[in-house]
Amino acid sequence: MESYGLIVFMMVALGTGFLICEVFIPSAGILTIASIICYLVATFCAWRGWYQAGATVWWWSYVFGMVILLPTTISGAVYIFPRTSYGKAVLAMPQSLEELTPFQEEAARLGSLIGSSGTTTTMFSPGGMVQIGHEKFHAESDGVLINADEDVVVVGVKSNRLIVMSAELHASIAQSAASPKTAAVNEQPNAGFANDAAATDASNDDPIDFDIPENV
Repeated sequence: MESYGLIVFMMVALGTGFLICEVFIPSAGILTIASIICYLVATFCAWRGWYQAGATVWWWSYVFGMVILLPTTISGAVYIFPRTSYGKAVLAMPQSLEELTPFQEEAARLGSLIGSSGTTTTMFSPGGMVQIGHEKFHAESDGVLINADEDVVVVGVKSNRLIVMSAELHASIAQSAASPKTAAVNEQPNAGFANDAAATDASNDDPIDFDIPENV
């Protein structure tokens, strides 16, 4: 009887372990089958060791325990554990909208700083700290080395970091981008003058369409 009782407890513990491992290890149902086999062996040993031996109290205690243990283990492994902080870290569960809201707010706040001017407090190679107003932010340069105490402009956001560019480089890029427009505007009056000149030359070449009266 004692040997049967020991086998019962070993098989129940082993079956429960297989059932929990099924949540973490994709086994195509092999661990579930192994767990069922362990529970069947435990039930057979409990029946032979307790029910047939007349120790019905132990038998019905085993049955009652299994009725409680199996649903608790399955619900805990499938529903409760993945929603704990440790379970989310292990299983990489997707975050809910409430959990993502702080990150969305921070991303929106960083996005609102695009175009703002600041000053680097450390050397960027390529990461560093930038001060905008009274706040300091983690930032990265756009691939160019930036010294400390240099004026920069926020040009983008990457994850939870700002992307900054030297204010001098940013101004030169903006100026070069505006230069073709200015040249195009300056070319338009010249084109107008050229058209007027061409029209004048064309008018000079036209034959006179009236007769000069002859002196009588």
